[in-house]
Amino acid sequence: MWRWARYPLFGLPAIMIVAVVGIYAASTLRLSRHYDIPAMPFDASAFRFEPAEAERRAVSMMCADCHQPAGHVLFEADGVGRLVAPNLTRIASPYSNGELERLIRKGIKRDGTAAMVMPAKTYAFMADEDVAAIITWLRGMKELPDAVPGGTRWGPLGRVALATGKVAFEADHLPSFVPTKTRPANAGRYLVDVACLHCHQMKNEHDNGFGMKTPALATMVQGYSFPQFVALLDTGKGIGNREMPFMSKVSREAFAFYTDAEKRAIYDYLSSVR
Repeated sequence: MWRWARYPLFGLPAIMIVAVVGIYAASTLRLSRHYDIPAMPFDASAFRFEPAEAERRAVSMMCADCHQPAGHVLFEADGVGRLVAPNLTRIASPYSNGELERLIRKGIKRDGTAAMVMPAKTYAFMADEDVAAIITWLRGMKELPDAVPGGTRWGPLGRVALATGKVAFEADHLPSFVPTKTRPANAGRYLVDVACLHCHQMKNEHDNGFGMKTPALATMVQGYSFPQFVALLDTGKGIGNREMPFMSKVSREAFAFYTDAEKRAIYDYLSSVR
């Protein structure tokens, strides 16, 4: 037996201390990682939006659903930690338009670190005009005090998940894509790509973690008539007046703000996928 193993200081307690320090260091390193992706100039004024239309587009893209008026707790569990969507009315002001565009499309904050849960994998496909609408909406906000005291924090289990790569950072998995200036002709596919495929997949059930599984969109829509699909987006109620976890809330707070033409385009596109 190794001589040092005879002494408690150099036995199991020491191993545990080393492991804890290592996990904390690795998780801190992951949270502080900087991305060498510069913010490029972005001219939001190239698209003229009335305030109401800018807000409608931002809300329909789920910005307000996640962040709420002044910040919102997205997830909280003992031992894991708490994930907070920050108060946009306060944090957006220091950002340049280019930094906001990078945050939206690439999930990278002003300081060069990654934003948690920002759906950049799908927002990467967002056309310039919709990015401009979101920026216009942000610039028109009146600053409000934070609704959530404190911010995101990590417990021991959360630190382990960070250190072992179990927590996804969308800045690590961005698609290679050059966004268009305006929405493409196939508006239905565009809106599905940007807003729906973050949580869903087209042909397979998807496990988003935290107990949230979502059905395959192409399969799901086959059971809905167009009026039933519109009711799902407007009220969050599925066939049979069913309340559904997560989807019901997102529908009422985001998807209900799609125009009639947008709802029709989404339904027609999903119905065409085989």
